[in-house]
Amino acid sequence: MYSEKFKILIVFIVVLFSSVCFAEDKVILDLKGCLERAVKFHPELGEYKQDVEIYKAKLGEANAAVYPQIELMALGGPSPEARKESISPVIKTDVKSTSINGIFGMITMQILQPLYTFGKISGYKTAAEAGIKVSEAELEKRRSEVILKTKELYWSLSMIRELRVLTNEIKEELEKVIKKTKEDLKKDIPSADEMTLYKLKTYLGEVKRNLNEIDKNEAIIIEAIKFMTGLPRNTNIEIITHPLKYEEAYIKPDELISKALVLRPEITQIKEGLRAKQALVDVEKSNLYPQIFLLVKGTLSGATNRDRIHNPYISDPLNESMLVAVIGLKLNIDFGITKGKIREAEIEYKKVLEKKKLAEKGIPVQIMKAYYELQEATKSARDMDEAYQNAKKWLVTADANIDMGIGETKDLADAVLAYATTRVNQLKALYNQKMAIANLLYASGLDKEEREVK
Repeated sequence: MYSEKFKILIVFIVVLFSSVCFAEDKVILDLKGCLERAVKFHPELGEYKQDVEIYKAKLGEANAAVYPQIELMALGGPSPEARKESISPVIKTDVKSTSINGIFGMITMQILQPLYTFGKISGYKTAAEAGIKVSEAELEKRRSEVILKTKELYWSLSMIRELRVLTNEIKEELEKVIKKTKEDLKKDIPSADEMTLYKLKTYLGEVKRNLNEIDKNEAIIIEAIKFMTGLPRNTNIEIITHPLKYEEAYIKPDELISKALVLRPEITQIKEGLRAKQALVDVEKSNLYPQIFLLVKGTLSGATNRDRIHNPYISDPLNESMLVAVIGLKLNIDFGITKGKIREAEIEYKKVLEKKKLAEKGIPVQIMKAYYELQEATKSARDMDEAYQNAKKWLVTADANIDMGIGETKDLADAVLAYATTRVNQLKALYNQKMAIANLLYASGLDKEEREVK
């Protein structure tokens, strides 16, 4: 008895363990979850994240330029023989050849320490710092675009699912009316006719086709959301959608414009871009002046077949030691090339200035466009909500009349068609309002909190 219970317990544990080990993990996301994953894992953003790293590397280069540059080189090779007897007590001038019967080794060292560059190093540093902020702003701009696309997909999925509910509702109503029409035709009720039956069956076929299309569109949208959120294609995902509802929108466009000129990533790009371009102008101008540096240079060499000569007037590069420190000036004179580069850098600065003018004029226009679109979408959503409520009452009344035997099938069919059309238009109006709000947040930069990676 106990052994039988023990076997059952073992089987239960094995089955439970298998279900835990092999169950697929499900990712459950709502709108907030979709946005958080999109701004963090969207595949397109990886490229712009690397741009930030590039400018961080450039900043590292600029910071390192203030430190000395050290160059070490070691050489070795065959050495021609040279003895001090050839120069002592007098220098022999009839030495026609010498034998190569030894080897030499040489180590050279050079330390170059910039002292004053007339703004070149600081200019590169400023340009790199500004470049980091420009690339970070570009990343923020792309995140804003990703947020807008993700919202579009999310609210499209919400609308698709509400359309499925509506379509199934209409399908049930049509099937009910078709059944009633068939019964009336069998009873030879005068108000029933075959033309109405054919019309209802046509509508039903169209409804079934719409259901198939809804299933297809939902699957496509879910695949797109997986891509936007950086999830593998085979991920088991559940998207929790909120129903489309009417929202009151009281927004002052002037306040949005003033906020946009601070919050939009493009504004940061322009501001830091001007700083970077001005720094590069200063870098090119620094080439008009000498670069002041400290140079330390040393050599240590020796050969197996050469005597060391201790005479400051005689130098033997293969068998000597030397260490010297000097202050130097370096100036390149190129008869116009540097001035051309300065002019080019100044033009690049002016190009960013033109972008600043365009942004200051274009952003308000973009905001006003989004604002008027939101106003229109809000009014349409409110009007369609009223129309939908009336269509719903119409359908309920026609349905009740049929149940009481005082209504005609044709009236119910008209009510069903009006109800379906009105509901579809209402859902489209609500979707348009959601997207109008999203576009206004994008245009004004008020999606800043959504762009931030948690």
